[in-house]
Amino acid sequence: FFMEATFLGIMLFGFKRVSARVHTIATFLVALGTSFSAFWIIALNSWMHTPAGFEMRDGKAYATDWIAIVFNPSMSYRLIHMMLASGLTCAFLVAGISAYRYLRNDKKASVMASLKTGVYLAAILIPVQIFAGDAHGLNTLKYQPAKIAAMEGIWHTEKGAPLLLFALPNKH
Repeated sequence: FFMEATFLGIMLFGFKRVSARVHTIATFLVALGTSFSAFWIIALNSWMHTPAGFEMRDGKAYATDWIAIVFNPSMSYRLIHMMLASGLTCAFLVAGISAYRYLRNDKKASVMASLKTGVYLAAILIPVQIFAGDAHGLNTLKYQPAKIAAMEGIWHTEKGAPLLLFALPNKH
């Protein structure tokens, strides 16, 4: 976190105070730091959803396999889904800022290049995100079927449940 915060400061406030090379390195280090943070946050959150690598003794959980704890059954799906979402956010941010600059009559080649980069990156990541999201959903169906049923508004066990686009919960 401290590395990430330090290089974020250089990235945001050092643009005209450090060389372009140092600024670029700081930017990559911020991306690397946030990716590491995302990895550990997702690992912890995933373990709470699909716990593995532990045993219960006297009502307390004890770690038995740290690799299984970190790389639990849903971790890779959640991490890929989150990293793709982060990439899409960046792609749309770059494209949006570039489009704004273009509409404000900033017609430099660099503006068009960054607009194309954002749009092309989004065009590549969107279909990948759709497949990753589906795989994550199937993993959730395997390990947490009640969660999928609740998301789909299926309140009672039934076969061939209808597709619900809108629903109001009713416990009766």
